[in-house]
Amino acid sequence: MPPHVPLNEVGVAIQSAIERILAKHNDVPIDKLWIGFVAPENVATQANAAKIASEIGHEAGVTAHASVGTLAAPAPVAGGVQTEAMKLPGHIIGLVFQPRAEK
Repeated sequence: MPPHVPLNEVGVAIQSAIERILAKHNDVPIDKLWIGFVAPENVATQANAAKIASEIGHEAGVTAHASVGTLAAPAPVAGGVQTEAMKLPGHIIGLVFQPRAEK
């Protein structure tokens, strides 16, 4: 059995980091988190996202919704040098969930 995924702990860590970094903007609440990974086009499908969201949501005890997104093309680099990060596929597959409030 795969290990339990503590998504609510991830949500708390993200909220804490955002509050520290964006403190000058006052309260920046997180209603939902988008968690995913870069995937090639043939893998980044809604069907695969639904399976992943269902599996992770079940293991983590949260309601997760499938999500597939497209990355914007990187801006051209002076001199035409392309970094490895710029060569990533143009799709993200993952899930969206609403973190539980701390009690």
